[in-house]
Amino acid sequence: MTAPAILPDSCFCAGAGAVPFETARSVAVALARPLGQSEMVPLADAVGRLVATAIEAPRAIPPFDQAAMDGYAISLAGRTGLPLVLPIIGRTSAGDPPGVLAPGAAHRIMTGAALPKGADTVVMQEQTTRRGDLVQFAFDVAPGAHIRRVGEDVSQGACVLRQGYMIGWPEIALLAAIGIDNVPVARRVRIAVITTGSELRSTGGSLAPGAIYDSNGPLLAALLAGPNADIALSTVRDDTAAIARVLENSAKSADLIITTAGMSVGEEDHVRNAAMRAGGQLDVVKVAMKPGKPLAIGKIGEACFVGLPGNPQAAAFGALAFARPIVATLLGQRPARRITAELAFTCSRKPDRTELLPVRLNVEQGRLSACRSGPDGSHRMMPMLSADAIAIVPGASMPAEPGMPVEVLPFSPGCFAR
Repeated sequence: MTAPAILPDSCFCAGAGAVPFETARSVAVALARPLGQSEMVPLADAVGRLVATAIEAPRAIPPFDQAAMDGYAISLAGRTGLPLVLPIIGRTSAGDPPGVLAPGAAHRIMTGAALPKGADTVVMQEQTTRRGDLVQFAFDVAPGAHIRRVGEDVSQGACVLRQGYMIGWPEIALLAAIGIDNVPVARRVRIAVITTGSELRSTGGSLAPGAIYDSNGPLLAALLAGPNADIALSTVRDDTAAIARVLENSAKSADLIITTAGMSVGEEDHVRNAAMRAGGQLDVVKVAMKPGKPLAIGKIGEACFVGLPGNPQAAAFGALAFARPIVATLLGQRPARRITAELAFTCSRKPDRTELLPVRLNVEQGRLSACRSGPDGSHRMMPMLSADAIAIVPGASMPAEPGMPVEVLPFSPGCFAR
């Protein structure tokens, strides 16, 4: 192991001014590149995954002309009116091979059954009266009535799901209907979450005086969890060499490495130097934001790196603002549409930093509003329990007033997405 690296003197490093919040967001996304890797998964396992390559329909829906009603298939070609009575010759149920309509006859047919050859109309049974092998029609019927035409929903060869589309239950139904049992999806993003701190203990065990349970690891694993992520958790003591070893090993397989704590410049803050010792490059080490100012963004090997502060709100909000967009970029997703809400409270501001505040979103008279959730304090967890988003309040010399539009980041990535 080489000697600890010293951080270079640049505009991003300690001693220099903090990077503006929006600049840091741009840097984080720019560092990531779509993985461009795919895998095949069974249809039943594809929910929530992203389509890797466009999917074309190998067959049409419906795959053949079929009856939309229980009734009688007839031919009205060349007729000026509907005959009153026709003999019933033939019967087709759903699943039967298509029959042939006898000339001058009616063919009994059930919903979903293939239309018999020679028929062009289905008269629903409620408009008929049957007497033995004869059927009497009570109403005139327009030619072509009650027939589902082949391909009227999906034509053969049509692109039904584009690349990057997230598969939900409607997509599962569609893929099943066109006979696809294995789906090409984007490979999951491999995320290494590393919590640092000699005071951390796993839940379930006893606590010695001065020790605390690790909450940031479970927090980040839950925040980033989903069908498109594989997350590995680890904890390491406050030691530069130990942290560097974990970072170096994680970079061999992870696409994204996230650490918590140890990001400031105190005697027990070792993550920056450990990242450099592991061969990392830090493009940002301080962001003009509250909470979360000591936050690093860069790369270790080929893996993207986000070093988050240790306080719960700072870790969570930093993950929402920086880690989650990196994951989306690695998956090849388009940038998320920004969501705006109106503040429902007043808050003080400073011109040189962005405030990230826990809020509860409400829809009032068709407008999205954000209500403050809990008191200040990045160490507090309870305000996050009653919140469902963070409000991004830009710096200014004047307080933010009710009605001011601000960007919000919902805790749930699916909110307002479609």
